[in-house]
Amino acid sequence: MSARDWFDLLFTRQAAPDTLWIWGNSAHLVYLVIALVAAVMSVWALTKVPPDRQDRVIKWLAWSVFSIWIVPPALMCLFDTGERWIDHLPLHLCTSASILIPIGLLKRNQVLLNFSFGLSLPAAVAAIVFPGEMFQHLSSYSIHYFLHNIGHILPIVAALAPIAMGWWRPSWRYYPATVGVGVVLMGIAYPVNKLIGAMTPRGSNYFFVNWPERGTLLEVFGELFGRAMYLPVLVVVAALVMAAMFGIWSAVAALAHVGPVRQAVPAM
Repeated sequence: MSARDWFDLLFTRQAAPDTLWIWGNSAHLVYLVIALVAAVMSVWALTKVPPDRQDRVIKWLAWSVFSIWIVPPALMCLFDTGERWIDHLPLHLCTSASILIPIGLLKRNQVLLNFSFGLSLPAAVAAIVFPGEMFQHLSSYSIHYFLHNIGHILPIVAALAPIAMGWWRPSWRYYPATVGVGVVLMGIAYPVNKLIGAMTPRGSNYFFVNWPERGTLLEVFGELFGRAMYLPVLVVVAALVMAAMFGIWSAVAALAHVGPVRQAVPAM
């Protein structure tokens, strides 16, 4: 291939048709397996971190999660056809989590740690399994697709890190507050979408509150409940997902006889 072909393959939406990403193809399945193994091995490794090194690991994780939000949009806006900075504000669930998770880790904030576990973690898993419509226009070998997976594996590991290290446990006590964080983020994203929609023909769909993103599970809710009921249903689904995550943790903790947390590492 020519240098231009390699550039298109790695960075742009001009890649050859036979290299394009397709949901469920071999490249997607390989990424899913790699993501699963990487997440499991990383969390297992965190269980082995001695207490005197946990603060250093937490700082590294926090800054890695934050940095991975910056790098992919920078590359897309520099190289990818038609990308704009206005499309990459930290107002999606996963990009906002790239700010909230580091704060939760560094400050040992109970609400943000529970939010990271209850909603950010399953959202990151869903983003890896169902990356959305935009990847259908990119190569399976695209740098953007690679960073998309890295950028969602890191929040999964970071959300589970405090549990693996033994200094934090999810708690139903913070469930109302975690739902509140999600509602606040939706409340911020909604007027921003309307403002951008009034300014540009393409508009935006931060937090997916304007319409179901094509190529994701949200399309199911849009088809079942229609546009008028989509947003209220989205809020209910998010609350149910968080409840399910807390329920799963309660069951796992009971079955595994998980004991109390160790001495918490002081906030940094």
